[in-house]
Amino acid sequence: MPSSLSPQVKGQSSRVKMRSSIPATLEGMKRIKALYQSPLALLAMGALLLIASQVRFGVGALAWVAPVPWLQYLRITQGWKSRLAFVGVAWLAWVLAIMKIVTAPVPAVMSLAFGTGIGLMLIAPYLGASWIRRRLGENAATLGFASFMVVGEWIMHVLLPLGVWGSAANTQLDNLALLQVASIAGVHGVSFLVYAVASVLERASCRERQSFASAALVVTLLVVGAVAFGQVRLVSASGSARQTQLVAAVGTDSMVGTSPTLPTPEELARVEAGLFARTTQAAQAGAELVVWTEAATMSEPAHEPAFQRRLGNLAATLGVNLVAGYVVPLQESPLLYENKYVFFRDDGTMDHTYLKHRPVPGEPAVRGEGEMPRVELEGGAAVGGAICYDYDFPRVALANAERRLDLVALPSSDWRGIDPIHTEMARLRAIEGGHSILRSTRFGLSAGIDPWGRIRGWNSHWDNDRRVLLVELPRRGVSTIYARLGDWFPVSALVASFALFGFALLRPRSREVVL
Repeated sequence: MPSSLSPQVKGQSSRVKMRSSIPATLEGMKRIKALYQSPLALLAMGALLLIASQVRFGVGALAWVAPVPWLQYLRITQGWKSRLAFVGVAWLAWVLAIMKIVTAPVPAVMSLAFGTGIGLMLIAPYLGASWIRRRLGENAATLGFASFMVVGEWIMHVLLPLGVWGSAANTQLDNLALLQVASIAGVHGVSFLVYAVASVLERASCRERQSFASAALVVTLLVVGAVAFGQVRLVSASGSARQTQLVAAVGTDSMVGTSPTLPTPEELARVEAGLFARTTQAAQAGAELVVWTEAATMSEPAHEPAFQRRLGNLAATLGVNLVAGYVVPLQESPLLYENKYVFFRDDGTMDHTYLKHRPVPGEPAVRGEGEMPRVELEGGAAVGGAICYDYDFPRVALANAERRLDLVALPSSDWRGIDPIHTEMARLRAIEGGHSILRSTRFGLSAGIDPWGRIRGWNSHWDNDRRVLLVELPRRGVSTIYARLGDWFPVSALVASFALFGFALLRPRSREVVL
């Protein structure tokens, strides 16, 4: 018969194994710590985390820790060579992150241009926070890092043509409760929380933890409070009945803009027939408003008056309000066109024409100017509009919110690399402004988004060739603090940034914090 060890022997054997495994465990921990203290490893980890968390296929949870290795690198290194190495690696990381959205027909050079622009705005805050820490200490550095990053993001869409691409808030698009902070502080309120958490997490790895407990408590309360506020706001939105209106996003077969040649008259006739048929289908289903995509078709300047008469007749015949997006080529060499939509009321009268206010860098489109449109529909709903890239700029959406709009028609045109994240980014504009958005998208995801950022319905351009989305959206919008106060939060971050730099210039350099 097989023999067995007594319990006492077994216990002794287990203790021996545990004692023998302790050195191996300690050695493993030492190696991990040594890796974390390696400047090159920190640079590489920061780059990988940024690429993995940002833009297309980003993992939102990683965004909360992505800045930690780079903050740690700047803590343990000194000198201009280390800073130059950091700038180079961070710039390359942003270029590679932007490459994730570059697919045909977008040229690869876009990743270099956008990556450089975003990198410049979001690399400098790391250096500024490191300098502040040495002068004013840990808490000032935590406030400084989050504030500097917010200011960098703000500059990208206020002074530069980059929109909100690269914003930390875009990594949290699946966290709808957290996104409700945008109704108070805008997109930058969400980003501030992400950056503040990352800064506190980096401090947790240091032996010297000056006021760490209080900072960690404050940031934890801010995040928990933000999520709790968001949950209450969402529950409140779901807890009461709201009058809705049926609206429709109509897709197109148009390929205009995807090749160097303009479509033939035969191709335009086929595209127009498809658009008219889908618009008829939507109107017969009960839609009160039909929105075409951006560049749904093309009209030569000489033919545009006749085309607009056909559009007016279509709207009057169907008794539907129509937002018809199309392009008008003005010259072929160099290419220049109008990227526009025309709003027809349900009696066939043309209410207004809107030219895209924020063409994508490199897009040869005439830039629109003037105040944002506002149309009062039968039933009292106020409808406005914009075109695609316009809504990557919070201040364009804020202009709509200030006009107390209930619904924004957003004809759009994407490409594979930004589908569906570009549509999902519009959720933040809806929450900020307190209005619904009907995003009708060529080569991407069409969606109806309510004022709380909830997607009420969607349809992908790639799913089928029917390309008609019918969705019920609230007839009325909601009031938000952001719509009333605008960019109060990034302005506050800017004031805090200047104050920190001012105090830092008056203080001597403090002792280094080491691991």
